Amino acid sequence: MRLKNTLRRGVAAAVIAGIVVTSGLPVYAKTWDISEGSITVEADGEEDGKSYNKVTQGDKETVRDTDTVITGKSEKNTVTIKSGGGGQTSDVTLKDVSIKSDKDAALKVEGDGNVRLELDGKNELKSGANHAGVEKNNSDSKGTLTIKDDTGEKGSLTATGGAQGAGIGGAKNNSGSNIEITGGTITATGGCNNNEAGNGGAAGIGGGFNGSGTDIKITGGNVTANGSQKPDGTSGCQGAGIGGGYGKGGTNISISGEDTVVNANGGKYGAGIGGGAMGAGENITISDGAHVTANGGAQGAGIGGGSGIGGNGSNITISGDKTYVEATGGGDAEAAGAGIGGGFSGRYGNVGKGSDITIEGGTVIATGGSVTSDSGGGAAGIGGGSGYAPRDDKAGNGAAGIGGGNTNNKMGDAIDIVIEGNAKVTTEAGGDVSIGGKNGEISNDDLLSKDFTGILTRKDNTGKVMEDYSKDATPLPASEENGVVWVDADVSGWGGVRIAVPEGTPTDSVSACYLEEGALLIVDAGGSDCLLEGRVSDLRQNGIRQLCLRWNGGEQTLSTDALAAAGGEDASFRLTEVNGGLTMVLNGLTRNELLAK
Repeated sequence: MRLKNTLRRGVAAAVIAGIVVTSGLPVYAKTWDISEGSITVEADGEEDGKSYNKVTQGDKETVRDTDTVITGKSEKNTVTIKSGGGGQTSDVTLKDVSIKSDKDAALKVEGDGNVRLELDGKNELKSGANHAGVEKNNSDSKGTLTIKDDTGEKGSLTATGGAQGAGIGGAKNNSGSNIEITGGTITATGGCNNNEAGNGGAAGIGGGFNGSGTDIKITGGNVTANGSQKPDGTSGCQGAGIGGGYGKGGTNISISGEDTVVNANGGKYGAGIGGGAMGAGENITISDGAHVTANGGAQGAGIGGGSGIGGNGSNITISGDKTYVEATGGGDAEAAGAGIGGGFSGRYGNVGKGSDITIEGGTVIATGGSVTSDSGGGAAGIGGGSGYAPRDDKAGNGAAGIGGGNTNNKMGDAIDIVIEGNAKVTTEAGGDVSIGGKNGEISNDDLLSKDFTGILTRKDNTGKVMEDYSKDATPLPASEENGVVWVDADVSGWGGVRIAVPEGTPTDSVSACYLEEGALLIVDAGGSDCLLEGRVSDLRQNGIRQLCLRWNGGEQTLSTDALAAAGGEDASFRLTEVNGGLTMVLNGLTRNELLAK
């Protein structure tokens, strides 16, 4: 009896001390402080639905652990997580960890199994030269690394690669793949080469220098990925925001979910999402309400290929009614990348192609990069990247940006680009082509599917609307709308605005006045129905910045700034009031969302 009581007291004491007795072995559920030594975590199987680890810190004895939590600060100690074989999974929580190593990887993942990394609080991992901030090399990690924030602790992670190492992914000369992010606020920045030329560089998420980035999935969280930045924070090297490091591509990249926000910025010659310099961007999907902003570095595509030979963008799909994508190609004095499609691909006639690009839904804004030299042009909003802008010592050699005015200039092909469904797409040319490639603008007949019901707006390289198209929007005759025949009122023409009333209504029933304060034109229809029609440019030329329609029972004010932002400086507008109901048409499309609620 005395022995049993002693054992009971021992077990109770073990529980109080945080030790669980399992199969006669002590299992610690404890927090490990990185300041006390480097930590190695090795997966040790699952029991009763829990994953267990063997944890070793410094020269201390190895301990079997569950719910492994690492905290603390260090500038010399590091973490290694070995997931083991046989499909084992290692679960580790980072809780307010700060590791800044000057020579090694702050955190490295190894093994054939999976690693699940939970984020609690604020975490920072910064690695030494040639290492990734969170290092997962294809050569020694075959499973999936999942970074998550499931506990509601507002977890965040800032992961910074050393020179030539990815923020999250591959070290120098290593690829990074099978990376999944499901939650948390994450900033991942790839490392740059330390030389002044800025050669090389790694991806924010994906490959290190000379390493590809593949099978990267983001389904939640707020993620910022910056390709290869110099220590001073400038974009000096050539990795993608998400995808390949210098010299390699980014493939099988998917971003999805309404709770997912991604901001991806390419290094100097990398794509925002896709290839690093001289790397292609392939098999990229954005869907299910994700909000994505992708900016190419100089000469890189926003989404697609990086700069250099091989910088093509292909098999890119955007879908989902709530999905929002803004993709901007980069440009400099020599060349430019497409918003979505190809980057610049070499000065000797090799130009970046954009192919197999499908937009099935959502809101998409794609802007081609512009070549900043006087002789250069720019890339398409969607389609081909630019070629090389000719210089005095390179005249006639290879391609230039479109719009450069030189007959020797070229831009990339644009092949199999389709817009379908209820997509709302706005494209802006960096040069002469808004959607297309070396063969010019792609026509709507070749671009839009039969089931297209959305809106397509094409802008030139000054932001002026070239076309605002909807299959279901047929501009109505100016004299008739919804069965109403409109005739000019006596005050029609004030401020360049046509002012009309229904046929049979006294033409003197409407008055107009201009208030210099606020640059406001007021049209008072009284009890009459009324139509206002004109162009934004005419209003501006007449000093009008606001247009107000009043009638018995209400009023509506329109800002010329808002109209120009929605349809361009030369946009045509028509506002009608019939029995107190308003209809707003801009560039032939019904745009009632522009009306004040």
